[in-house]
Amino acid sequence: MADNRLSTFLPNRSVMGAKMLQRPAEPYLRQQAPEVYGGLGGLMGMAPDEMGGSVLDPNTARVRQGAQYGFPVGTALQVAPLAPMLATGAKATARALGPTAVRMAEGYLQRQGLMPGAKEPGMSLSSLMDNPQGLTNSITEQKVLAAQAKAMKSKEFLDLSTKEKAQALDSVRAKIEKTGVVRKKSDLMKVVNGEEDIADSILTNPAFKITGVIPKSVVDDALLTRTRMKAEPATTPGANASNEEWKAWGEKHGVNMTLTEPKSLGIIDLTSKREVQIPGGLEGTFTIPDMFWMKANNIDPASLPKETHDALMKKLIRTHKVENPDQVDVFNRLNFALLSPNAPLTPNEFLAQRMRLTNMDELQALAGRVDEPGLSRTAQEQTGVQAAARGGMGVLGTADLGNQAMLAKLILQKPEMFQMAPGETMRDVTIRVMNQVPGLGPKTASLGTPWLNLEKANTSAVDLHMIRNSYERMLDDPLVGKAFTQRMAGKLGVEPTPQSILDVPEKVREAAAIDVIGGSSLAKTYRTKSGELNAIPDIATPDKLAYEPKQIQDFNPFYKRVVDYVDESRGMNPELELFPEQWRKWDIYRQRIEPHEFAHPDYRSLPRQSWTEMRDALTAHKQAGYTQADNPVMAPTDWRKLYYGSIPTLGVGAAMQDQQQNSLNSFIQ
Repeated sequence: MADNRLSTFLPNRSVMGAKMLQRPAEPYLRQQAPEVYGGLGGLMGMAPDEMGGSVLDPNTARVRQGAQYGFPVGTALQVAPLAPMLATGAKATARALGPTAVRMAEGYLQRQGLMPGAKEPGMSLSSLMDNPQGLTNSITEQKVLAAQAKAMKSKEFLDLSTKEKAQALDSVRAKIEKTGVVRKKSDLMKVVNGEEDIADSILTNPAFKITGVIPKSVVDDALLTRTRMKAEPATTPGANASNEEWKAWGEKHGVNMTLTEPKSLGIIDLTSKREVQIPGGLEGTFTIPDMFWMKANNIDPASLPKETHDALMKKLIRTHKVENPDQVDVFNRLNFALLSPNAPLTPNEFLAQRMRLTNMDELQALAGRVDEPGLSRTAQEQTGVQAAARGGMGVLGTADLGNQAMLAKLILQKPEMFQMAPGETMRDVTIRVMNQVPGLGPKTASLGTPWLNLEKANTSAVDLHMIRNSYERMLDDPLVGKAFTQRMAGKLGVEPTPQSILDVPEKVREAAAIDVIGGSSLAKTYRTKSGELNAIPDIATPDKLAYEPKQIQDFNPFYKRVVDYVDESRGMNPELELFPEQWRKWDIYRQRIEPHEFAHPDYRSLPRQSWTEMRDALTAHKQAGYTQADNPVMAPTDWRKLYYGSIPTLGVGAAMQDQQQNSLNSFIQ
């Protein structure tokens, strides 16, 4: 009889049939928790109509109802995909399927001879028979397991990333256990304490779309992080302080924080309909407030004659020059590029400023974290740069923050590797950096090394702007046009002719061009099989590097050709080096001046800014339009609202307020 399977599964217990009526300790399970009783039978593989009991017994229907919950789970444990997962590695699936369900599944498979050598589960079903509440909890686990198994088969689930899949399974559990929040902004706003960006960020996560439920723990964790970040005390005069107060604050720290009187250049910007004014004109250097004033009153640089624009770029170069750069300066300049992957310019600048170092103690402390497990995650939690859905500022792209430790170590270990030796150029430094620093490939290294010396920056980062404005020309290029056309045609599945490629929808062919030009590099082994150097250039021989790479990479010919196009735009007698010229062209494409204020040398002397102050500045940038790609000219605002400064990331020995120091110590020690 089918009921005998349950009796066999639970030794020395007769829980079905007439014997239950003869043993006072037994009938309470079927009588008082018939759904639990039935659910347990269903778990053992008994279909609802197999469950014993008289049709005259009012509990029979409830027993069979319980079996309807347990039976799909029992079936799932014996067929693909769950049975193979559990039989081959139940521990590996514990996170996804729920610990209680997995322990029960392991025990069941063991007793059925399907998991020889498995440990006895911590929660035995026989002991649960004496605990109806425990059995009720186990039935909930069964429901969760069944629902998760169903979700795992859906197309929506399969399209998720690995991380999102785990979140989706948590969402399934929250829905069944009723421990979640309905996935609607109105519902979220009731539980996020007014932190609207947290609600907006959580709603973008596709993992919660499957069930329409967000685990309450997701909200709680985000609010806990946000509370910790907001506890950092303010350190600046604030957006409402007067210019005189900002000046006095700067004087306390030996920094000129005055706004230089803006001077008219006698030009009207036709895009913004504003008079072009530059603090202090085109002579001297900019203060930090000057740079934020330009952002607060931005113009379309296409309105400037080239000689005027060149003069403005020269003033920016003079401003960013560090007279005697040390290893901390090298780190901060390169770190901007290290943090750039998939981070638009404004978030990238905030991220670089949030992670900025101020002294050698901090650099050495960071270098000491090399190879520490989970450093990237730790750095995110420490600095609050992660997505708002996790309580952060939302400025982090896809950069691995753990790579900062190796950058710090290499700068300390081999500082000359980052400097131009006699006869070398910045391109040579770039080749070394892209072959030594994890996270700094051809494009990102080319973005970082020019900041080491803008006056001699004869290299250029080929980004999306440059590719979009160059690839059509490259189809007919006399040097690389034929090869480029062949590669593009292969990507697009069309005839290898320029016209066939141009007939493809713009977004599709742009994506192909980005992949061909910026998605690969030339690479070869550093040493031959016999152990000899594989025609390695003098700039990258072992004595010039911190360690020997397995492979050495170089820019692909299409990337180099785009750099040539930028070089051509400088004219016969260029006023600017290659990277500043690219910067100038970037600003024209963006239709605004970007002073790159994050790199101003005076930040080394200023107090660190709190998380809240920096988040407020980011909000002001968003409101002015700096995070909107299609916004050509920024809305005018107050420079003091835009100000953002460096904050405590690794400040060993730095004078900081208690909250900042305590938060920092959790990362340093």
